[in-house]
Amino acid sequence: MPVNADLDEDVLKKIRRHYDPNLSKEKVDRDLGISTDKKAKYFSILPGVNHVVVNDLEIKGQGKKAEMEVSRPQPNFFFDVKSKDFRINEAFGFQFLFHTSSIAFDRQRYSQLVSGGSNSSSSSSKASGSSEESEIIHADLGTRLRVDYSYLIPTFYWGNPDVDGFRMGLGAGLADLRMRGNVDFRESWDTIGRLVFPYADTNRTDFLNGMAQLQFSSGLVDLKSGDPVFNYLLFNLSQNNNLEWMGLYLLGQGVHFSTDLLSILTYIQYKDHFSPLELLALGALSRSSINSKPKNVFAYMIFLETPKFGFVKFRFSVNGPIFNDSGFRFRMTLFELSAMIPIEF
Repeated sequence: MPVNADLDEDVLKKIRRHYDPNLSKEKVDRDLGISTDKKAKYFSILPGVNHVVVNDLEIKGQGKKAEMEVSRPQPNFFFDVKSKDFRINEAFGFQFLFHTSSIAFDRQRYSQLVSGGSNSSSSSSKASGSSEESEIIHADLGTRLRVDYSYLIPTFYWGNPDVDGFRMGLGAGLADLRMRGNVDFRESWDTIGRLVFPYADTNRTDFLNGMAQLQFSSGLVDLKSGDPVFNYLLFNLSQNNNLEWMGLYLLGQGVHFSTDLLSILTYIQYKDHFSPLELLALGALSRSSINSKPKNVFAYMIFLETPKFGFVKFRFSVNGPIFNDSGFRFRMTLFELSAMIPIEF
């Protein structure tokens, strides 16, 4: 005869809960190993540090081209804000990401023709139909360009962090940038034209006015939203001691004297007419100054996030803005490894 035994009340509750059709979603989550604890999440903030593994900034337009990079990448602080997850199903969904950080480019990359017998260790490719090779040079030309950037990007993701903790995603949105510094387009006649031609048969005032006019004519100096201090000094370059103040200001911004041989030979002729700080300013203005704040330009991000290790989460991402401004096309590409601390609300 079967033995009648009263089941424990807790066991009966678990059985009913498991087979209750009204709790089917919780059953799926439970079978997948997903936590059924309900958390009221509205958004999260993620302060952290990133290391830029690969970096590149290409500026191209008006028949000119320059490529900038970071010689020794340093850890940069960043700040992210994420919206809560909007789940499409158990594996897919989307969220909004706000990301802000900065980077300082201090080296340029350019090609230079060399004889075919050169034994240079730099990477090179042979020009077709010629005994010369195109050698890629990575050099500090004294140019500096700081870029502060902020993204607002809706991202689609795949992966449930409650299952294995990994998440892949991609998105595209808008970016605001602030760019300050200068760039050398490696055009010899451009350098000579900036430093020699304006000085011919003119006095100091006319020469400095000509230098300022050449900067404005490049289109890379934004008088409306650019750095107001730089714009004021450039607009009034020939007045009072503004050239010297410009040199002091650029020195404080991290702009160095040009190491380009042609520029150095050109500056020497001015050593009796200008002070060292004024020569520094002329050295910076002999290149194309960039002082602008592009807004609402295109930006993208592709990322892979890890689960938490303790209270830290890691992310590998490829991101950057691509936009046109003042006749030039800017393309910044960053490969970043980030460590961040999620703080959820």
